[in-house]
Amino acid sequence: MDSDEMRHFTKNFSFDKCKKGNQGFNRILIQLFGLLGNGKSSFINTCIYVWKDCEFENWAKARGEDGGSTTDRIPYELTENLTLVDNRGCRTLEDKESGVIFAQLGNLLPIDTRVEWGEGFGLTEKMVRAEKLVKTSDFVFPVFVHSVRKGITKEERGELEALLNSAMTLTGVVPIVVLTHKTAGSLTETEGIFRDLGVERIFSFENYTSEDHMKTRGKHEEVLKFLCEVIKDVQFRVEQPRDPSEEMKTRRKFVLKYIHECDIKEQQRKVESKKALDQSLQEKRHKQQEEEMKKQRQKEQREQEEEFRRHQQELQWERDRDRARQEEEMRAQKERQEKKKKKKFLGLF
Repeated sequence: MDSDEMRHFTKNFSFDKCKKGNQGFNRILIQLFGLLGNGKSSFINTCIYVWKDCEFENWAKARGEDGGSTTDRIPYELTENLTLVDNRGCRTLEDKESGVIFAQLGNLLPIDTRVEWGEGFGLTEKMVRAEKLVKTSDFVFPVFVHSVRKGITKEERGELEALLNSAMTLTGVVPIVVLTHKTAGSLTETEGIFRDLGVERIFSFENYTSEDHMKTRGKHEEVLKFLCEVIKDVQFRVEQPRDPSEEMKTRRKFVLKYIHECDIKEQQRKVESKKALDQSLQEKRHKQQEEEMKKQRQKEQREQEEEFRRHQQELQWERDRDRARQEEEMRAQKERQEKKKKKKFLGLF
């Protein structure tokens, strides 16, 4: 399809026109998710700019390179049946933050409301309060946004694979990956990593920005291809019987189970942490006891050595006194003998 055909295809999509009718769906929610500062808001600006074909505006309030400004679930309607959702990004891929990502991705938290980081009972309570506010008629479509500039470390690959697999299990759709800042790093390497993780469809973009929004056919066509690919995938999936209400319940069960498992892991982590701390304290106390015993032994050894030295000194003093007394007696005896000899000698005359 050329640009006009893709635009027409996207504009005229309706669940009512699907083979089995709408089955209870009335719009596609393109759920953008990922780490903070990877270009979700800028990608939304790009999509709106291409779709409206108007003057560029910073509709999604993107904040340049660092990004990470989105704190609400904000919808951006492209057509009556197609809406982009800028979900709050996570700071890390750790379990406790992924729970909030899945609650947003599963459309279990209300749109146009602030998303606070929470875990365990707090997140569960928010989901319960939101039950009457979220729409079961929304078809949830996951799109993971990642900046080529950020790269992917070996340590992150396992966490990323788990996140994408969980997103697929949650939504029943293999996530599309959108790569932003495609010229700011190794695009080929990044695409290869995602393909190794099982991703089937990858789109790469250099987003339009307030500083650089000169329209190009390549960028426009890539955005329209992306939108058409989402719609085609949805059309393929609704060829089978669907029940939006049951799917919402399934997503809710998945997230609640995930939260519960994260709570158990956190409790185990705390137990192990306490155990490690207790062991560390015990080892520290044992080391202190050994140090004290060592110091005590050294002290006793010094005292023994000092006692021995003092005893040896006293013995030496005693020997010196005995020697001096003996020498004095010998001297006195010698003097007496000399006096006797002298008297005897004088008596001869």
